[in-house]
Amino acid sequence: MNRTATLCAALAGLTYERIPQRVTERAKDLVLDHLGVALYASPLPWSQMVREHVLAQGDRAESTVYGYGAALPRNAALANATAAHGIELDDTHDESMSHPGAVVIPVALALAEARKLDGRELLAAIVAGYEAQCRAGSAATEALMAQGFHPTAAVGAFGATAAAARLLKLNADQLESAFGLVASMASGTMQFTQDPDGTMVKRLHAGIPAQNGILAAELASRGYRGPRAAIDGRYGLARVFAREERNLDRLTRELGEAWEIDQVSIKLYACCRLFHSFIDAMRECRANASWQAADVETVQVLGPKVMYTKDEGRMQNRPRSVMSAQYSIPYVAAATLMLDPCDPRSFNEETMVRADVLAMIDRVSPEHTPELDRYFPARCPGGVRIRLKSGETVERTFIDSIGTPLRPLDRDGIKDKYRTLVAGLIEPVRRERIADAVFAIDRNDGVAQLMRLLRDSLKTNKEE
Repeated sequence: MNRTATLCAALAGLTYERIPQRVTERAKDLVLDHLGVALYASPLPWSQMVREHVLAQGDRAESTVYGYGAALPRNAALANATAAHGIELDDTHDESMSHPGAVVIPVALALAEARKLDGRELLAAIVAGYEAQCRAGSAATEALMAQGFHPTAAVGAFGATAAAARLLKLNADQLESAFGLVASMASGTMQFTQDPDGTMVKRLHAGIPAQNGILAAELASRGYRGPRAAIDGRYGLARVFAREERNLDRLTRELGEAWEIDQVSIKLYACCRLFHSFIDAMRECRANASWQAADVETVQVLGPKVMYTKDEGRMQNRPRSVMSAQYSIPYVAAATLMLDPCDPRSFNEETMVRADVLAMIDRVSPEHTPELDRYFPARCPGGVRIRLKSGETVERTFIDSIGTPLRPLDRDGIKDKYRTLVAGLIEPVRRERIADAVFAIDRNDGVAQLMRLLRDSLKTNKEE
């Protein structure tokens, strides 16, 4: 059975009218969340370097580079996707262990703008991209990461290609060819977890598949042939990258009935997704409590086995880069007690060397909790046991964190996150116009209006 072909047929035939309204409305929520994250991360060094490289190419100004100008669609997608994955706040799909919005949405916006397509075409492309990336990643299972591949980079290639193909009007055969092409471009290793100083590359793990997905779709539209069954074939990505642990049935299960966008989580904390439940647990312990951080004697962080993979740097008690801080259980626990985990600045170079934070780090001990193993990867549980100097112990565990499908963040919550992230970057009038344009994007001129608002928003930043 060629499940890749079945998936391609469904995605090539997907129209706006066939998608439930709740799904397209949720896609709008995810676009606003994506823009808030990407705009916040745009001034950061890794985003700036990629953007300056893109704008130095002198491309035709067809697609907006958020906040700063325009470039060819492939290059705009590279810059915007890199920024969107730049602070660990982009949306996640737990089963595939990937970040679909950071890859799919920049591709869809870049091509829809360049080709002057309407918002309904855009939303259909976004939904198609989420379907492809999340199903490919779920078919590869968590074994993909266990083999040393970063899921967002590896399966994001299919999400980007599906979104691009939908906007380029590829038929099912052409889309399968495009998948065959991009499978040879898919990579992204987890080596960044082994080098606390060399972690910038992870930010590119959204930008590279975004750029390659457009390239693969464009080549396929010209008749360039790629091999069939690129995901589930003998040497398809799921079989080669995940080996024997694959779940190929997941590629097409309930296709057209269950929508992957419904399983996407919104992140409130700028750190590894696996940590969010224990952060919620710590915050719950602190809520309305009379004790302060100074009263803490020890902290035990509880979680499934996957959270404590020692060779991924999750036990670092002296992180040396933003990325290593975001992936360090001791640091994140200390930052949650001492700082504000909802503020991305709690994970920067200044906070990671604070004496009081370092002292708290030394009181943290991660603890594998076997009864939580059964929930992963569909859910990411976590908890905390805090012993106070008074001898009192407080404990709390969550199976799901805030922002997950079972504890969802609604549109108002997403708007609040967006406004907090862009405050000080974009003046208030334009900030609200951007949000309004996102939720009106399915109008005929919706895409053009949104991209005009975004194009120079970070260059000007002045009252209108």
